[in-house]
Formats: sequence, C-alpha cells, structure tokens
Amino acid sequence: MKWKFCKITDITKTEYKNIYNGLTPSRRAHIDRMKQENDRLRSLAVTYILSCLLAEYGIFDAKLEVGENGKPYLVGSDLFISLSHSEEGVAAVVSETPVGIDIEKIKPITDKLINYVCNENEKEYIESGEDREYRFFTVWTAKEAFFKKNGGIGVRAVDTTLFEKSVYKIEDYLITIV
Repeated sequence: MKWKFCKITDITKTEYKNIYNGLTPSRRAHIDRMKQENDRLRSLAVTYILSCLLAEYGIFDAKLEVGENGKPYLVGSDLFISLSHSEEGVAAVVSETPVGIDIEKIKPITDKLINYVCNENEKEYIESGEDREYRFFTVWTAKEAFFKKNGGIGVRAVDTTLFEKSVYKIEDYLITIV
C-alpha cells in the first residue's frame, strides 16, 4: 500500500494543464461540469498524486474512471484505489487489497455533531483526551474511509474503536486509511 497527500497550491498552473490534457474524455467532461475552480483543482490534484503513486508500481497507462456508485476505479490495473479531499488538501491511496482513505481539515466541532456521528464508545474516546477536535476527526475520517472501502451503512453503526486504521496528521489535516 502506498499513499500521498498534497495541497492544491503545491501544483503549478502548467502542471494542472498537463494533468487535464492527459485525462480520458469522460474525466475531462466530469471536471468541466464542476462550477467551482477549487473543485476542478482538487480533482486534478488527486488525479496527479494518483498517477505518481501508480508510477511507483510501474503503472503508467491505467486510467481513472468513476463507477455508477461514484466509487473511483482504474481501467488497466487490478489495484484498488481510494481518493479524498478537504478544502485545499487531497489524498490518494493505492493498494493490492480493498482500501479506503479520508482526509479532513481539523476545525471546531459541536456536541450536536459528536452526538449525530458517534456511538457511545467513540464519544468516550473523544472526551477522554484534551484535543476533542483531533479525536473527533480521527473517528470521522475512520468512518468515511471504512465506507469508501466497504460501502456505506448508518454512520453510528460503524464503531471505529473496533477496527485497525492508520492515522496521519499533516499540518492541520487528518488522514485515515482503512
């Protein structure tokens, strides 16, 4: 398994143009439909870091597509991928087995949000330490990564305290891989 993170500001305009020109027609059309510039940049940036990861596997001709359920997949490779973005941050993971990744920018949270998202075990974990926001986003990103890997079910039905995950903090972003 390999993963990468970058911010949309890490890529130059020339690099964005080259990334766009290398996309399949369907991916170009998908990006062209996006109304917000930052949405287009996030999509191009995650495509770029995915291509860098694939190059590490010696794969240069696989194309990114999106299935009917919105889940991205590779045409021309049997590797599994997962992609995520939050504000200016993007993250991608490539693996030989099913995988999920999520990234979120750490920001203030409310008790209402904790109660909506978390089960009792997760609430206890969040309240047991000093940095509630970090702990909450550890739970939240684990749930999102789990859904990306396994498919979605009720948000509180998944207990993130019961499964293995890898958690990374880069600047003010939290990245979790399941």
